[in-house]
Amino acid sequence: MLLLATGGPFGISPSTDQLIVVNLAAILVATTFNAPQKVIKWGGVVIAVVTTTCAIWCGH
Repeated sequence: MLLLATGGPFGISPSTDQLIVVNLAAILVATTFNAPQKVIKWGGVVIAVVTTTCAIWCGH
């Protein structure tokens, strides 16, 4: 049980900064996904995916 608590899934132990980035990305998607302009809709999704991926895997 200790190994799962310290390592997390796939060997990732999320920090507070990573959780904040994921939450902000979710807010970005929630606010932009219903936009009538496709560039705003999909731009928000792309930015959220890229920042979440970088925050989790790059360790920034």
